[in-house]
Amino acid sequence: MSDNEVSVNDANIGGKFTGRDDHSLTISNTYERSTYLHDLYDKFQKEMEADPGLKEICKELDYFNSQVEGEEMIGLENKLIAGAKPVMVIQYAKYTKEKFHKKLMLSSQYSIVAQDINVYILSKIHRGFMMEIYSLICNNESETKIQSVIAERIINPVKTELGLNLFKYDEDDIMGMIFFLTGNCHIKWTE
Repeated sequence: MSDNEVSVNDANIGGKFTGRDDHSLTISNTYERSTYLHDLYDKFQKEMEADPGLKEICKELDYFNSQVEGEEMIGLENKLIAGAKPVMVIQYAKYTKEKFHKKLMLSSQYSIVAQDINVYILSKIHRGFMMEIYSLICNNESETKIQSVIAERIINPVKTELGLNLFKYDEDDIMGMIFFLTGNCHIKWTE
């Protein structure tokens, strides 16, 4: 046997077996639902029963609903074009952003608690994107890897966190939240 050959016989390997550097990505799929949203859902239902005419927007939701100060307003489509997204993704982004925005306005115009729920979810998505996805974009990772990590680190945990899901947010709505934040300059798809 030469110096470059390896022989493995009658071995029990409990993990990966690599001959050189291991560049694989392992993502853990253990998500726990907090009670925070469940408690907010209870408050929301009580608030709707007590005062169905409330129309006040909280500052935190207003922050996400408006453009980040100092950022050039070029629109969602141009941001995604700059991020080299294909036409079909851009059309999907515009559709899901609008779908989510309508649900956001309907759920939030009558309830401070509903606004708190939406702020909580948007904050979770914003943090997840900026801390886990944006670095992949800056490192020129493949689109496949970026979309896989978005699914595993944003969409799946948010779906789990939604619990009762009184607003009936689905995976398209969660992607719509990402594109809603993109359109308002809270998220970037370029370095």
